[in-house]
Amino acid sequence: MKFALVAAIALSVVMAFFAIQNAQTAQVTFLGWYFNGSLVIILLMSFGAGVLATFLAMLPGSVRKSMEISKLKSRVIEYSSKLEACENKRVDDLSEKETNYRQQS
Repeated sequence: MKFALVAAIALSVVMAFFAIQNAQTAQVTFLGWYFNGSLVIILLMSFGAGVLATFLAMLPGSVRKSMEISKLKSRVIEYSSKLEACENKRVDDLSEKETNYRQQS
């Protein structure tokens, strides 16, 4: 946890220095749209678009895994209850056999 905090602070400092050193404006053209803005803002928007695209690409697999995990958890609960019932039946059968053995002796 402390390492993550230190890493986040260090990354923030590096980004601040980068922003100060690259304050000039740049023009971006995309599909007929023009945008003039700070180079840092343009780079951050590009980075954000990449993060969003990655998140959206990973979303279906993540949802599929989540659904599979919930199915497996329900199966574990089902099999646990069946196992408990079998164990209880076995204990009952053993105690019944022991009672019958005592009565025969």
